[in-house]
Amino acid sequence: MSGTYGNCFYCGGEVEEQYMPRELRWQDKWCILEDVPVGVCQQCGEKFLKPEVAKTIDRILQEGKAPLRTLEVPVYAYKSDHV
Repeated sequence: MSGTYGNCFYCGGEVEEQYMPRELRWQDKWCILEDVPVGVCQQCGEKFLKPEVAKTIDRILQEGKAPLRTLEVPVYAYKSDHV
C-alpha cells in the first residue's frame, strides 16, 4: 500500500513511507499492529496515516480474530513527588 504523501502539514518537510508498529487503544484494550505503512516527516518526525490504512486497521480490529501473540506490559504509578 505504498504511495506518495504530500509535504508535512506542520513543517513542510518531506514525508516518506515507513513500516512500523502502531499502538492504539480499542475497546478498552491496548493493541499493537505490526508493519503498518505510516508517512513520517523527515524533518520534524510527525506521523501520518492515509485514510485507507486507518480503515484497514478498523476492519482488522472489528473482525475479532485472535492476535498473533499477547505481550505483558508493566504499569507504574506516576507520583508528582518524584519530579
